[in-house]
Amino acid sequence: MNVVQYGDWKISVDIEKTKEYYANYNREADQANRNFAEYCKSLSPEEKQFFESFGIDPVCCEIEHIGCSRKGEFPCGGYYLIHGSYLEHPKTEWVRLDEFLENNMEIDTPDPRVNIGIFQFEFKVADNEWDDEIPEMPEGFICVRFWCEDMKWLLDEPCEEKMYEEPRFWEIHKIIGNAIKRIKFIKDSEEESKQRFTEEFERLGIKSRQLTKKEVTSYKKEWLHHFTPEGADWKKVKKLCLKNGNFGVYLWHLFSYEIQKSKEGPEAIQFYNGQGKEKCILISSFDDLGFELENASKLSADIVEQLVDVIVIASDFSWTYAQTHEQDIGPYFYQKNS
Repeated sequence: MNVVQYGDWKISVDIEKTKEYYANYNREADQANRNFAEYCKSLSPEEKQFFESFGIDPVCCEIEHIGCSRKGEFPCGGYYLIHGSYLEHPKTEWVRLDEFLENNMEIDTPDPRVNIGIFQFEFKVADNEWDDEIPEMPEGFICVRFWCEDMKWLLDEPCEEKMYEEPRFWEIHKIIGNAIKRIKFIKDSEEESKQRFTEEFERLGIKSRQLTKKEVTSYKKEWLHHFTPEGADWKKVKKLCLKNGNFGVYLWHLFSYEIQKSKEGPEAIQFYNGQGKEKCILISSFDDLGFELENASKLSADIVEQLVDVIVIASDFSWTYAQTHEQDIGPYFYQKNS
């Protein structure tokens, strides 16, 4: 264990276990993360030393942001996990900056934040700060949240999300806090879905293997590659069917927007139930859950409907069945060369 100290924060860190965590980290490859990774290619010595002292891989995080300004400013933030424990930390209560500043109140508590280069770090301490604003942590880990007010847009490609009205600086805490709460909600929802799916597979005698997040993303892209008709507007297809930072993005939009013609409703159910399903893939539309299934003949359309908004795919991509969450849309079945 190494002892690291920044300001009044003294932390015992297991660097090797922290590095092991980041070695198995799968990050999103969206614009915000790629822009942040571009900055990390040229960290200042001070910034680089901070990350190395904890064993953190700086690009391994999910960036939250408020868009790019007309001047090319791209304020953003996120959080890191560190395997370790606090030896000493400031004895301060967490202050809601938005409440104080909007009401012209004075803040007389010490500032516990640590400023390193363009990074402003905030360490989480139980019962002291923002326990409800971070995802559940693995045992033995602590969390440090960061904000980069002076980040710039560095990619050659234009930023897809614009900052039309620049927020007052205390409003940024609200924005980032809400984003982190959303991440926690998604992770909690994913855990509930995982339990529901695995219990149903066990009840039906279906052998299953949970896919990694990276595998789920790969299957979604391959699904579009196999089932998108030749000559379709690929940019439109990706916007409708893959994640783009907004809600309401589902693979089955390929059928609901009639980009690909398919069987729908009772006819789709009939064709799906007629498939053998010895080996197939099931992917949830609401989160990054997916499973490889064997001996799934009992996975009937009635069962799939109860699982809510999932895609079932033949292991050879010869057919697919899409159950939506809408009562008057779908389900859809499509089979190649049918």
